[in-house]
Amino acid sequence: MECVQTACRQVHLVGAELQGLLAKEIPSKVLLRRASDVVLLTGETGCGKEKVAAAIHQSARQALCRKGEMVAINCANLGRGLFESELFGYKRGAFTGADRDHDGLVKRAQNGTLLLDEVQALSLDDQARLLRFLGEREYRAVGESTISNTNALVILASNRDLSQLVSSGEFRRDLLDRALAKIVVPSLYERRRDIGELAQEFALEVGAELGDGDFYGLTRRARSDVEAAVVRAKEVSVRRLREIIRNAVFSAAADKLPEALESDMLAPILDAEFRFSEKDRDLQDVCELAEEFDLAIGRARIERIATVHKVSTRTLDRLSRAVQTIIDEMDDQPRSYRNVVERTQRLAKVALWLVSGAETQAQFRHFFGGFDSEMPTKSVAHQIYHEVFRDDGGES
Repeated sequence: MECVQTACRQVHLVGAELQGLLAKEIPSKVLLRRASDVVLLTGETGCGKEKVAAAIHQSARQALCRKGEMVAINCANLGRGLFESELFGYKRGAFTGADRDHDGLVKRAQNGTLLLDEVQALSLDDQARLLRFLGEREYRAVGESTISNTNALVILASNRDLSQLVSSGEFRRDLLDRALAKIVVPSLYERRRDIGELAQEFALEVGAELGDGDFYGLTRRARSDVEAAVVRAKEVSVRRLREIIRNAVFSAAADKLPEALESDMLAPILDAEFRFSEKDRDLQDVCELAEEFDLAIGRARIERIATVHKVSTRTLDRLSRAVQTIIDEMDDQPRSYRNVVERTQRLAKVALWLVSGAETQAQFRHFFGGFDSEMPTKSVAHQIYHEVFRDDGGES
């Protein structure tokens, strides 16, 4: 939905991959439910849960016309006896030191969003109080006799596996079950396409702080190195990546900030922080070049066949996408160079067989002048055929 994309821009949530995930999750988990269900955000420390919560809040403001503010608190800071007074507020004279009325976080979040971060840090007694509040959507300030209602969107966030905490008796099962809308925020290394974009954003952020409008951030090669290093090290934290890139730019600016941060300037930092050496970088280059070469050869072959046999490139492109989808579903292993080659070869076999219309191996080879490959099974071919041509009556 467009409102989700707008919300991501408003809260400066960077990364097309994460934005795409939220464009699917927020409408179904929040907007269509009219922000009535409790949302649970889980993910590693530093992966961006607060940004995601802010994007959820902004999306609800726009789509559901909710005008309240977003109020957040870290539950680890709620010591014994503070839960009710902080969340629900208190009246003057309710306890020693209560010399004035105090509005709680729930009241401040009316028609807005209440974010309870590190919810696993609550004691079991406070978890029971939270569960009762979430079920009834009613609360009473400490020292108050009147019951108040709330329509705040409640977001619980945790960097722990709550199911494991339930098993160990540290977290209530009924509280976990109360959060019907669950969203998992992927770790940084799992969002490969976002890494270079984030690194560039953090670099430009420093350039702006230094007042250098001629600084262009990281070179394309430098962004590629950062991406490879983060994935190889399985780094989970966006926050840590930001610190590393900021330190790198500030270090480079010690004498004079260059026009852009080159790969060689980043190399010592990537080695120190992620153990990503020049040898690793060279190996990455070999793999990327091999993949690009293989895919380029495959594309040239398809274009040549389309011309010779008077088949539209649109048809071949659709065949390619359909075959790739099926192969991806059949093989969930990482995309190594070997995987890419195997998938490309299989894609070519099936697509070319379908285009030829051959019914036998001999006809298939004759059509392509002795194309030396095995014809795939008809079951797979037919599946792909119907996937590609089901909407247009059999284009060829």
